[in-house]
Amino acid sequence: MNRSALFLVLFGLMATPLAHADEPSVCKSVCTSEKEQCTVRARKLTELDKLPTPEEKNPFAQTAERAGQLPSESGRATERLAAQRRNRERTDACDATYMRCTRACAPVVAPAAEQATSAKQSG
Repeated sequence: MNRSALFLVLFGLMATPLAHADEPSVCKSVCTSEKEQCTVRARKLTELDKLPTPEEKNPFAQTAERAGQLPSESGRATERLAAQRRNRERTDACDATYMRCTRACAPVVAPAAEQATSAKQSG
């Protein structure tokens, strides 16, 4: 079997859960799993934001521009606010992706005029 055929088969298998969106519970569980993974990544990035800078870890690593300068209280407060904003943006992005995913899982509802027509035909 050549590589391109194998790739197409594997891609088809990966796309199968998305093609069966008529199973809302399966689709929603996929969305939930993706949201959990996104939240874990966001949490790890937030932890990285909290790590001290090289200058804070090692005063000898200060650049010439900042030599002898200590970060001011307002500078630290600004950095904390920026880190909180980045964390909120990451969390909001995970929530927005989850909402788009769950909306895509919802079954397609026919417009009211088509429902009325099909009800008249069957009744």
